[in-house]
Amino acid sequence: MARFVCKKCNYRFESYAKNVKKECPYCGEQEIKRELSAQELLELE
Repeated sequence: MARFVCKKCNYRFESYAKNVKKECPYCGEQEIKRELSAQELLELE
């Protein structure tokens, strides 16, 4: 499951699809980004 966040309203939601429709279900803006998992954050260091 992937987690997403809207850059405009900061709404967070989860989706089973990695390629979720790039539109916020709360405000309708098209500024969605996927949040990194804990493992992905650790691998950045």
